Amino acid sequence: MVRGDLRTYKIHLGSANILMEPNDAYLCIVSGRDPHAGLFLPFEEDGRLALILSKAFLLADDTAITDPSITRQLRA
Repeated sequence: MVRGDLRTYKIHLGSANILMEPNDAYLCIVSGRDPHAGLFLPFEEDGRLALILSKAFLLADDTAITDPSITRQLRA
């Protein structure tokens, strides 16, 4: 569970899929194309863990998200 300002999110630890409360709507977040862009994460060797944690960090500060494809889904 990750609590943002806009919603609360459930990230599945096996698939890294995200469901948004209150109605368990699916949130589609596609990974960036360049795996070396941005912040280096010390757990990058574990791709699934890196994906889950990067989504959790992003969603914890959901009011700062500017990508229109994500913000449309958050406000729907």
